[in-house]
Amino acid sequence: MIRENVLNLYKRKFEEIYPLVCFQTNYATVLDLVDMCIHSGGSPVLSDEIEEAHEMVEFSKTDAVVMNLGTINRPYLNLMIETGKTANRIGVTIILDPAAITASNFRREAVETLLREVKFSIIKGNLGEIKFLLGYTTKNKGIDSFEDESTGEKYCLELARKLNTVVVMTGKVDIITDGNRISTVGNGNERLKRICGMGSSVASIMATYSGLTEDYFISATLGAVIMGVASEKAEERMTLKDGIRSYKAYVHDEVYLLSLEELEKRMKMDGYQAN
Repeated sequence: MIRENVLNLYKRKFEEIYPLVCFQTNYATVLDLVDMCIHSGGSPVLSDEIEEAHEMVEFSKTDAVVMNLGTINRPYLNLMIETGKTANRIGVTIILDPAAITASNFRREAVETLLREVKFSIIKGNLGEIKFLLGYTTKNKGIDSFEDESTGEKYCLELARKLNTVVVMTGKVDIITDGNRISTVGNGNERLKRICGMGSSVASIMATYSGLTEDYFISATLGAVIMGVASEKAEERMTLKDGIRSYKAYVHDEVYLLSLEELEKRMKMDGYQAN
């Protein structure tokens, strides 16, 4: 049933609905996120002015909001809190990408404040970031995690149940859970680790499809599948003259070009009930 629901949601990409996604994100990857939203059938809008937070979410009829903490500062934190409260009040999806939150005390305090003030629909991170949100000691350096991913399911379930949200752990095998259901996605490619913005882009894809459903577990799973399959198809296009920048362009192309038939044929996804 999980697999069927994922495929049914992907079909909606071709209905020309164009869910509106508001991005409050780091300046290093903003173009990647906007592009991935468009490739996925969405319509992006950017906001970094607190005075328009209420209007941007409510009056513009935003379908989803992405918050990325990669270059968080005090004004941006205040903007995210204001936006998040408005989104919560009117029922708009919010995706949190707690990028590099282990790097400083300010980042830790910022994410703790956000989690107190805002209810998130999806939280996406690597295992180190997920453990950090639970208060555990982590093996992170900047945006990179050096955790043993074989323990990932336990921590994802713990965070999902603690915050009543969907948790996504990106890694060699992606893990997605809402505390009751679990999906694992085995698609992917090692080159993704060498490209800035690919992890953040997954959140953009998830947000776009979250604008088409209220089942965020399914939209999060679909986002992981799309990026994984696209990364594999991009690898098949590589030649001896292609470098990592070419690979990045191929990933973007494959997200845009991916057909339902190709997705169904290639997806390596398992879904089951949590214990």
